[in-house]
Amino acid sequence: MVINKQLKKILCVIGVGALISLSSVFVLQLFHFQYDWEKAFTFFDLHTRLSLLQASIVFLIFLWLYLITTSLSVTSLLFLVAVSFLGVATQQKMFFRGEPVYPSDVYFLKDFQFLLEMVGLPIMIAFFVIVALVIIGIYLAIKNKSKIERSKAIRIGRLVGVFLTTFALFYVYQFNQPGNKVRAVFNRYTSWIAYSQEKNYNENGVVSGLMYNFKSPAVDKPENYSKEKITALYEKYREQADVLNKERLNELSDYNLIYIMNETFSDPTRIEGMSISKDPIPIYRTIEAQYRSGMILSQGYGGGTANIEFEALTGVSLEPLSANVTTPFIQLSDKMQDFPSIVDLMGRNGHTLTAIHPYNSSMYKRLENYQALGFDSFLFEDDLTYSERIDGNNFISDASAYQEVLDKIDQTDTMDFVHLVTMHNHKPHVNKYNEVEFNVEGAPYNKEVAHYAKGLQYSDRELEAFLQEIDQLEEKTIVVFWGDHLPGFYGEELYELNGPVRMHQTPLLFYTNFTREDRDVETISPIYFMNHILEIANAPVTPYIALLESLETVLPAFEKGIYLERNSEEKYVRADLEKTTQDALAEYDLIMYDMTTGKNYSKELGFY
Repeated sequence: MVINKQLKKILCVIGVGALISLSSVFVLQLFHFQYDWEKAFTFFDLHTRLSLLQASIVFLIFLWLYLITTSLSVTSLLFLVAVSFLGVATQQKMFFRGEPVYPSDVYFLKDFQFLLEMVGLPIMIAFFVIVALVIIGIYLAIKNKSKIERSKAIRIGRLVGVFLTTFALFYVYQFNQPGNKVRAVFNRYTSWIAYSQEKNYNENGVVSGLMYNFKSPAVDKPENYSKEKITALYEKYREQADVLNKERLNELSDYNLIYIMNETFSDPTRIEGMSISKDPIPIYRTIEAQYRSGMILSQGYGGGTANIEFEALTGVSLEPLSANVTTPFIQLSDKMQDFPSIVDLMGRNGHTLTAIHPYNSSMYKRLENYQALGFDSFLFEDDLTYSERIDGNNFISDASAYQEVLDKIDQTDTMDFVHLVTMHNHKPHVNKYNEVEFNVEGAPYNKEVAHYAKGLQYSDRELEAFLQEIDQLEEKTIVVFWGDHLPGFYGEELYELNGPVRMHQTPLLFYTNFTREDRDVETISPIYFMNHILEIANAPVTPYIALLESLETVLPAFEKGIYLERNSEEKYVRADLEKTTQDALAEYDLIMYDMTTGKNYSKELGFY
């Protein structure tokens, strides 16, 4: 009788677990497809075996949790909450940013203020109510369970089960490591898409996509990687640097440098299919016509600020990095001190190095990364002297942030490098301002675009006032100003109408208080900022900068799935690029692998 009872219990656990696992896979896909039932059912129909494979991974988690709690009801309840939370997170991130949830996004759970601003108070309240009910349910279930006596054999079996399932889950976590058998099985039924994780999750499923984004080597090892090859590249670009430096007669130490990555600063008048009653950034247009300017090809749409910041500071593109490296500031933070950077370059030239971000220090591990990059000081929201907000905007104004920059320059006896990441135009965009005179038609949320335009208008005016202050400085100063990404509220229809390039282009300005240069740099990647700064200053370059200059000559802008070759049409895969461009990228890949994953021979050689 006891054996029959235990057998029935085991079969019950397996049956319920299998049902919940399959349901979880379906629900996650449904959320990912924005509640499109037809798409979700079609996915299951076309990818039945893959769906069962995904369910087997989910079942393994279910079994591990059951062996820990020993309660089928508690395990089922926890699964319901976890899958619901993950599903809502997936739906919200896809809706606002056009990209799915990644394993590394777990990092943001500790930042309650950021989550509250992203998802809104009602969703957060509902979440905490559900969590509270789950905790009460678990407490009552465990309380009742504690009264049940279990034999020694059952207890030992449970411990063995916990050990085995833990080991199995750890092996699954090694999904991207060479020789992983789970990955080998999934490879039979998947078509991995590295350049677009949205398409990857669409094609292969949410669970498969999450595993695809588990930890892996930052860059795949090139077949010709060796110390001799890196040395040969060093010699090649050292010679090119020597040639360039014969005409570079100034020193970087003679200039202040200010980086301004302006939150969500973009040009809404460029969006086809939508009309706006007046131009929100007319002053910027006047200024850019007189100075070196153009657009950046942003890695993000609707978000991803830290990735654009990472590229601008290091000259390291996300394009050659493994697809699972979605946020280098988080996933490669332990490597940050090994990367080349504008911070290191300015520090070697005697500059005082300051980072300013009028928000908290925990986002994207900024404090940790700024320390690793070598900044002398970092000012976050609680450290600022100026903290003015405009009307109902919860974020500190650009004017206040700019005043912090000016004060910092005034306080030092040396030349300065100040890196500012603003927050004024961060979402949410509605209900921030008392008066909004903009009218918008053709957008999914016209009111939101109109309020966003009002924020841009403030940014436009405050930038002008700041640059007028820069003109008054006796010290020669270079300002690099750019928008990090477009807002994510344009919707799928407008995105498709305008295409991926336009929806990833934001304004870029190189401003100086000592010369004017009416030059259109067209569209470039943020990794090339250092090239232009040294050219404007007429200062010497390193072999690494010489490599970047050579790459910019043939490929001025590129990100995963978007390549803007010089004097060529848009391309979306590497294989379509000219051979000379592919060769230049292959050299860049070698250095990227060497720095992130290899032996870092380039640092030993003095490449940067």
